Amino acid sequence: MLNNLILIVLFVCFVSGLIYVYLRLKEETGKTKKKGGEELQISPEDIYKQVEALIINADFATAQKLAKKYLAQNPYHHDLRKLLVKSYIETQKEYEAISNLLVLVQFYPDDLSLYLQLATLYKNTHQNKKAIHFYSYVLSKDKYDLNSMRNLAELYYNNKQKESALKLYKQLVTYIDDEQEKMDYYEIMGNIYTTYGEYVKAANLYKKVLEAQPSNADVIKELRKIYLKQKDTENVIYLSRKLINIEPDNYAYYEEIINLLFHVHAYQDALDYAQKALVLPTADVFAVKNQIAKIYIYTGKIKESIQLINETIVQDPTNLLLSQTLAMAHCMNKDFEMAKKVCDDALEVAVPSDIKVIHNNLSTILAEEAVYLLNQGKTKQAFDKFSEAMQYNNENPEIFFKLATANRSIKNYSEAIRQCKRAIELAPEISLYYETLADIYYEIQNFIEAKKLYKEAVFIDPKNSRAHAFLGILQSKDKEHENAIKSLETAVSIDPDNVDIRYNLALAYEVAGKKDEAKNEYEKVLELEPSHKEANNNIKLLS
Repeated sequence: MLNNLILIVLFVCFVSGLIYVYLRLKEETGKTKKKGGEELQISPEDIYKQVEALIINADFATAQKLAKKYLAQNPYHHDLRKLLVKSYIETQKEYEAISNLLVLVQFYPDDLSLYLQLATLYKNTHQNKKAIHFYSYVLSKDKYDLNSMRNLAELYYNNKQKESALKLYKQLVTYIDDEQEKMDYYEIMGNIYTTYGEYVKAANLYKKVLEAQPSNADVIKELRKIYLKQKDTENVIYLSRKLINIEPDNYAYYEEIINLLFHVHAYQDALDYAQKALVLPTADVFAVKNQIAKIYIYTGKIKESIQLINETIVQDPTNLLLSQTLAMAHCMNKDFEMAKKVCDDALEVAVPSDIKVIHNNLSTILAEEAVYLLNQGKTKQAFDKFSEAMQYNNENPEIFFKLATANRSIKNYSEAIRQCKRAIELAPEISLYYETLADIYYEIQNFIEAKKLYKEAVFIDPKNSRAHAFLGILQSKDKEHENAIKSLETAVSIDPDNVDIRYNLALAYEVAGKKDEAKNEYEKVLELEPSHKEANNNIKLLS
């Protein structure tokens, strides 16, 4: 009890002393003590205590004034200078702090804390090169200084010094125990790899983050971008579903997934999301109903599509998307005259920027009508419609593609090739155009050109099973056995229930001398089609 009382008394005395010193300093800052008219020299210890007391009491202005005045006469009072630096940092006077630290490092070249302070101040004042220099120096003396490592990695990252940043982040994840911090660095490393187009490495890191943080929306979005670039629609859809689960009121996610599902012909799934999107307060109702109408078209519900658009377009008669879809619905219903009338009506209310779009729609309708006439055996009328379509838009790749198909059907191969090449020029991203041109060359037995084009088709669309299959057939024909097997195996993995593809894979195995594999594949063909005559015969020969 007595000991506690003594401690309390000592503490009160200490605080009282500090208050006294502070009050005296307020009166006498900048003055020297006098006794009998003569100036007395204040000791360095007294100055230090006075400045320290002022800082404790948050009187930084007085502390700085007193310290600067003393240092002007006594520049080698380094402890006082350190105190001054502290006060400058507290008051965010970074440049004053830097200038004093530069003095100190000359006298204390082994004090890493000074270099660390300098580096931090340079970083805070956006003097990145100097900050990098001093953090690097600290790490050269202490390679386990995690604070320096973190800051230096960040500076390298912001300075677009990829390799240097990656090296440090890789070190950090091995040194630190905090899982959250590790995931942050994996994410940053993923971002670096993404920036430089190293998508596989980036994806692996993002996946690692998502294992620990399944609801990290930022990482999901970045990984989704990679899958989009890789045309991995299945994984894009999977991640889009996750985003909707995380942010169920974000209309943009619904818009994206509806388009994706529509693209892969998952119409019922797309319809479900569209109906959910309609009730969102931020929904573009016209856009969603337009998508629903398109889903109806592609699921054979033409009447429902027309009815929905007619009900919706009343609210916005100038809506170009709705009129385009309405024209498409009539076109799919083989009511070409009504389809053209919808386009004509749209032209009457169209703004100048919409006219080109409507003309393009008209050209597509006329091309569809041409194909219809061709199928009816009305060849001359069909080609007349193609010519009319060209008048509205002579740069519509779909018209050239349909025209190529029409010429192919009447065995006008030279014209079919010319038109198909034109379609590819206008839309080089469409795999079907390459595949069709390859088919034409295949038909005229120009297998060299056909093989080149099938390769282009699968490069653009790795999920194009038919192009993979025909490429494999041609590779087998050229005795490229391993390549042929690889191509056909890929085709089977995409379309496992396709009897023709499996049969050709079995043939490729057999030609390559892989009898066991061939036999197994023939058996799978027969599971799908027990009456397959060639497979039955071939498996008997192998037995």
